[in-house]
Amino acid sequence: MPANSPQACTSDFTAALIGRDMEAALTLLTDDVVFFYSNGTAIVGKDAFSALMTTNWKMVQDYVYAAADPVWIAQSDSVASVIYSFTWTGKVRDQAVSGGGRATRVLKNDGSGWRITHEHLSNGDWKP
Repeated sequence: MPANSPQACTSDFTAALIGRDMEAALTLLTDDVVFFYSNGTAIVGKDAFSALMTTNWKMVQDYVYAAADPVWIAQSDSVASVIYSFTWTGKVRDQAVSGGGRATRVLKNDGSGWRITHEHLSNGDWKP
């Protein structure tokens, strides 16, 4: 079920990913969602996102994710956008892995609730 606010959508989506609950995560995405990742990859649609995350979840153990410093840069009754920083850590084949950077997320309310329609992740800090 979609969320009742863009803030709830963002926190529910993060909780679903941390909990590795793909069904819950997919309810918070538009069918035509587009993700741009910091490695240059573009993921289009729920099916592609689900396949990528399912593969990642099989590889990464002890996954920890955190988002910080959210700033809602636009919000109306139908669209919203937030920028924030993120970090993640885990283990792949008993080797520590980590990453982080800055993100922009765009959400829309289709009349039945809020869903994520785009996310863009990139390297670097967004605050100087």
